[in-house]
Amino acid sequence: MKVKYLIRSLSFCLLFLFSNTSFSQNWQTLNANTLSWRFEDLQFVNTEIGWVVDGGGQILKTIDGGLTWSQQYYDSNQYFRSIEFFNEDIGFAGTLANGNPNVTLLKTVDGGETWQDISSNLPANVPGICGMHAVNENTIFITGVFYGSAYIMKSINQGDSWIYIDMGNLCNGLVDIYFKDENIGFAAGQSAQGTGLTGTIVRTEDGGETWNPVVLGNNSNQRIWKIQQLNDDVMYASVEAFTSTPEYYKSVDGGSTWELNSVTSAGVSGTIQGIGFLNESIGWVGGFDTFLYETTDQGQSWEYKPTIGTSFNRFQRVNDTLMYTSGVNVYKYVDANQLSVDDFEVVKPKGHNMRILKSNIVKNRAVLELDLINNTYCELSIYNDVGQRLKTIIQGMRNAGIYEIPFEVNSIAKGLYFMVLYTYHGYESIRFVID
Repeated sequence: MKVKYLIRSLSFCLLFLFSNTSFSQNWQTLNANTLSWRFEDLQFVNTEIGWVVDGGGQILKTIDGGLTWSQQYYDSNQYFRSIEFFNEDIGFAGTLANGNPNVTLLKTVDGGETWQDISSNLPANVPGICGMHAVNENTIFITGVFYGSAYIMKSINQGDSWIYIDMGNLCNGLVDIYFKDENIGFAAGQSAQGTGLTGTIVRTEDGGETWNPVVLGNNSNQRIWKIQQLNDDVMYASVEAFTSTPEYYKSVDGGSTWELNSVTSAGVSGTIQGIGFLNESIGWVGGFDTFLYETTDQGQSWEYKPTIGTSFNRFQRVNDTLMYTSGVNVYKYVDANQLSVDDFEVVKPKGHNMRILKSNIVKNRAVLELDLINNTYCELSIYNDVGQRLKTIIQGMRNAGIYEIPFEVNSIAKGLYFMVLYTYHGYESIRFVID
């Protein structure tokens, strides 16, 4: 299916007032071409120079603020999940294992012209590198993975050697990591087995040697997905859950305490992952498909913005007026007069498919056919009509292929339910009736 993005000077135009000066900014779609369903991560070291990575195995670079992109690396066997740079020259890219024997960690010292596999420097095999953060010119932290085997690794010599920290006592999985300085840092993900698998943020004050929870959510089967620091005091974190009322956390004391907030005017069901605030007034939460909301009044109200783009993951604030985000494409929030992009087309790969064989009216037992187009982490669960997960049928890595999966519903009351599939491509759901 083709998704055609037409960039027009008057499209998606937003008017804001700052310091009594009126100017127009909008989200513009850049012409980066993903080889998978979306760009998983991005990193800009200044307003013009940045990189994006995708699950199709490529690393792209721009040196003109996203007007043009060049492919620096490509390996179809790699699923790139994260990227982080110390400066214009030295950077890292991490993958999900995704059916490969081990995760891959690449390093460049020449701005991405060449990449070296430094996976052998890691002290342990891990299933994925979901988050990275470079603290200074020598120190970098990595973490993962979103579906289990929680860990953090730290290097103080630009990746030559690493210290491994097992986080299993606090977290089931970790997604993102951020350090304010060499000592104070945060990691976000899901709480440990036996604690309800709720969204969690853990904090360290000693450079990662010890960690303590500062957020522990109330609802099971959620994750805190991304962390953003706006300034020394204000931080945000997104809650990943399939819901009609998205939620996010905000801290106003530098991350010591966090308050849960709701996107109150939502009403459209979906899943958020990314979060990005330009300032305390203007911000966005976005996730799978066209699930994007915008606030201009510090989160008091939110407006659904389905025309800006799709499948948002990482937001990066570059300065007071410039924001980038990754999704099916790369999107740039900028003065409407500063960027002009020609019309182009992006081909979005189809997602995974599923159907209940014979009939969607189920009595005791049925068989679900699952078509996975690539290797992926896979959760298949039954939800009721108010969004509660009742039963998990399968969970774990699966190779591409067509599967027939039997499931039983004897212990579930009659009524309307949803079969929900969660993979790297996001959520898919179908309705069925238990009779």
